[in-house]
This record gives sequence, C-alpha cells and structure tokens, in this order.
Amino acid sequence: KKIFMFLDLKSSTTLAEKLDPYSYSKVLQEFFNDITDPVINCSGEIYQYVGDEVVLMWDINKGLDNNNCLNCFYMIQEKVNERKNTYINEFGFVPQFKAGVHIGEAIVTEVGELKKGIVYHGDVLNTASRIQSECNRLNASLLISGELAAVLNKSKNIVIRSEGQILLKGKENEVELFSVIFPGNNLVL
Repeated sequence: KKIFMFLDLKSSTTLAEKLDPYSYSKVLQEFFNDITDPVINCSGEIYQYVGDEVVLMWDINKGLDNNNCLNCFYMIQEKVNERKNTYINEFGFVPQFKAGVHIGEAIVTEVGELKKGIVYHGDVLNTASRIQSECNRLNASLLISGELAAVLNKSKNIVIRSEGQILLKGKENEVELFSVIFPGNNLVL
C-alpha cells in the first residue's frame, strides 16, 4: 500500500506556447528543484517526472504521520511563494499547481525490453491521476479521495470538505472527493 500524489502545473500548455523551449524547461527545472526540500521534510519520494507533472509517493505510515502527504503540498506552496519574486523576475509569473492524492495497493515491476524501467502499476495511480484532473472542474488546488480522508489524522491545521461522489473518467464506480484547505495561511489554494 502506498499514497500517491499527482502534482501538475496549471496552464502549462499556455506557458509552453508563450515561452521559448529553453525558458519553459527552466521554469520546470526551478519548480522541480523547489519541491525537493518539502518532499524530503515530509518523508516522501519523487517517483517520476512526466512532462510538467511530478508523481510523489509515500509509504503509508510516513504519509499519514503528521499528514505528511497533505502538508507536503502546503510546504511546496510556501516554497514557491517565498521565491515568487525570483519567478516573476526570471519568467514574469509565479507557477501555480494542483494535485490529486489517493491511497491504495500498487505492485512494483520491471517493464520494457529496449529500455527497461522499474515502475508501479495499480488502480491507485490511475485514480490519483484522475482525481488531479478534477481540480480545474471543482476549482480546487488539492483534492483527495474519500479513502485517504478516512485514514488521515484529524487536525485543526487543515479543513477537508466533501465535493461529493464523482464518477472519474474511465472508472465504473464513483469516488468521493474532498478538497483540502489550510486555514490561516497566506496562500490561495
């Protein structure tokens, strides 16, 4: 069992159109560098980069401890906010991002003949990705599954609000989604 977070830059297609390839790549590099300390501080791992998206993961105990799997998102926002002037000066904007988080079973396996890779497979990854894709429609920056919400440590530092049962693309059964808000911070979620 693992917890997976699919973290995606908002409006990246528009950014890629506006910026030359070097500048767009530099934005992604800066952003991916900025997530390093929050991921480490929240006992997470970077599983893979996919274009403008990064997939983070946690062992269950590490992800649930102190709600690390959610606090990581908030800490990334803090880091980007701390560097907003650098982003504005270099690129003319501050990156915004969204994430979907889910908990479940995955199998690790080797794939490929020409180019081999060690990858995780399982519905947990598909579901986390689909949850992230609902962020724009629900006007949320951080969405989690009901399964994850049920096992989180209750905390005054976060507010979890049900967005209802949602039929995610490609799924047969609806999944209850929750938006997550960190009250009292200066960041817009």
